[in-house]
Amino acid sequence: MNRRVVYTRGGSPANVVTVIEEPEPTAPGAGQVLIRTTAFPVHPGDLQAVEAYPEEAAKPIPAGVEGTGVLEAIGPGTRVAPGVTVGGRVTVFPHPGAWSQWIVADAGAVIVVPDELSDEVAAQMLVNPLTTVMLRREAQEHLAFGYDGLLVQTAAGSSVGRLLTGASLVHNLALVNVVRSDRGAAELRKRFPDVPVVATEHPGWTDEIREAADGRPVSVACPVLRPAAWCQRRTTIRAMSSRAPPATSRRASRASARRSGLRRA
Repeated sequence: MNRRVVYTRGGSPANVVTVIEEPEPTAPGAGQVLIRTTAFPVHPGDLQAVEAYPEEAAKPIPAGVEGTGVLEAIGPGTRVAPGVTVGGRVTVFPHPGAWSQWIVADAGAVIVVPDELSDEVAAQMLVNPLTTVMLRREAQEHLAFGYDGLLVQTAAGSSVGRLLTGASLVHNLALVNVVRSDRGAAELRKRFPDVPVVATEHPGWTDEIREAADGRPVSVACPVLRPAAWCQRRTTIRAMSSRAPPATSRRASRASARRSGLRRA
C-alpha cells in the first residue's frame, strides 16, 4: 500500500491534514519515473497552501511539492537528466503530492542526488536555493542598497535564512540577522562570525538593530518564513536609523550601484 498525506479543506494543518492508504502506483508511463520516497521537507509554503485552501474538496488533495528517494522505474522512451538511473537517489521539484511513499513524477522535474548529500539535505536542495535567489534579487530591487542601506532578515536560523546570509556575503550586501533566542544567535555567529545577529528574547532588541545598523538606513526586511511576501520596504524599521545619508552621498551611491549592476544579479 501507498501512504499519502492529504487534506480536503483549508485550515490549520494540524487539524485538517491526514494520512490515507491507497494502492501503490502502477508502472510509470512515457515521460514519467517512479520514485520510492525516503524524505520530504515541510516548507512554510506547503503549510500556507493548506491553510489558504478556500473550499471543501470533492476528493483528497495531495500535500507537498518536493521530495527525495530512490528511482525504481523509468517509463518507456523517457529521457532523464544526466546521472539519473534505476536504483539511484534522486530529488524531485515541483511535484504536487510529494508527501507520499511512492511518487510517479514528470521525468523533467527529477535530478540526481550527489553521494555526499544526506536524504534530509537533498530533499531541500531545489526549492530553498530558488527561494534564496528570489529573495536576494527582490531585496536588491530597493534603491536603499545604493544608499549604503541595510537588509534585515527574520527567522535567520532557518534553512533559507542561512542560505540568504551566505548569498548576501558573496554579493556584498550589508545584513543583520534576527532570531528568537540567544541559542539560535550563538549558532549563527559560529557559522557567520562577521554578520550581526539579534535575538528578540531581549527587551531591547530593536535598539540592538539600530546599533548594528550604525546609522545606515534599514529599509528592507525579509520574512524568510513567508516567502510569498518576499522582501518588504519597512518604513517603521527604516525609522530606527539614527541618520539619513546626505543627498550628495545618495547620488554618488546610486551611480555606484548602476556601475556595479547591484540592482540585478
